[in-house]
Amino acid sequence: MEFIAKLPADFCEKPEVAYTLPKAYYTSDTVFEHEKEEIFYKTWLCMAHAGEVAKPNDYITRQIIGENILIVRGKDGVLRAFYNVCPHRGHELLQGSGKAKNVITCPYHAWTFKLDGNLALARNCEHVAEFDKERANLVPVKVEEYAGFIFINMDPNATCVEDQLGGFAKKLAETTSIVKDLKMAARFVTETPANWKIVVDNYMECYHCGPAHPGFSDSVQVDKYWHTMHGNWTLQFGYARSSEKSFKLDPSVTDASFSGFWTWPCTMFNVNPGGDKMTVIYEFPKDANTTVQHYEIFFLNEELTEEQQNLIEWYRTVFRPEDLGLVESVQRGLKSRGYRGQGRIMTDDTLSGISEHGIAYFHHLCSKYYQQDLPVAKENKVIPIAAAQA
Repeated sequence: MEFIAKLPADFCEKPEVAYTLPKAYYTSDTVFEHEKEEIFYKTWLCMAHAGEVAKPNDYITRQIIGENILIVRGKDGVLRAFYNVCPHRGHELLQGSGKAKNVITCPYHAWTFKLDGNLALARNCEHVAEFDKERANLVPVKVEEYAGFIFINMDPNATCVEDQLGGFAKKLAETTSIVKDLKMAARFVTETPANWKIVVDNYMECYHCGPAHPGFSDSVQVDKYWHTMHGNWTLQFGYARSSEKSFKLDPSVTDASFSGFWTWPCTMFNVNPGGDKMTVIYEFPKDANTTVQHYEIFFLNEELTEEQQNLIEWYRTVFRPEDLGLVESVQRGLKSRGYRGQGRIMTDDTLSGISEHGIAYFHHLCSKYYQQDLPVAKENKVIPIAAAQA
């Protein structure tokens, strides 16, 4: 049997001489199934801005790693999350988002559930021998509001989000104090044919900004750009300038700094200059080669100005397509025989604005979950790490 070789414990520990994860870690179904169990089932995952379920009976659903999650605020004001399946036969209960009724009714056999997940009615159950009502409640998922956003964890033994992202909420609040007051102005949803780690890799460096984002890079001062590491999150901090090709800074903005946060495993929070608007990128892995992305844009005001509408259109038609094209091309290219299996991480000695040390940091964190050989089932033979670097 073929195996995908485990990674050494010090993989990418020295960013100045680091290579990327071997290509199998981006393309293999075996690796993805391992990640589902060891990363995504045991990790706090950001699902949405807290404003989406701020009022009683508000609900949203999200799909990630083959699971459908329901998040709902009860009539009592308590936020809860459940697997979005009926315990009777597994039919999905709610779709999309909106305002739930006071009970959730399964469309299949009309079992109904209170918003706290307890069974309200199972038709004809009084005539069914040994019907166990306790086993007929919805299965809960841990949920927490943190830093103005909603996180879930499918591990019933998980502790709090702060244990995973220590210090992130405090730093985000220092960067912008209006997170909870933000209103979503736009959401772009794409099913992207790329592994979730490729999307993170792309976010973790601005080496590609110049050649791949000519409009965006016109507003970024790469000589005033730093990428710092903070446990399970990182911060890309820099300074912008007004550009006719992308961002036009309001004359009232005296501090033209911007902050880009990546949080483990795959959510990104961007605070634009002025601190009164944000973009958030949620990555919801579907399989080894597909990631569903939610790209959300937030402003303080609900009635958008013409300039805000133009900025949304720029994100939709220019900036997002540029990034999507990059990650999709990488996913295809990694499968080529012409790719040597790993790529050099371009970390320079000053950790400049175009240095790729953020990728090395991310890959080192990932490598902790690949400390065992993974058996390959019906997959191509993997190039050994040493050979890949030759």
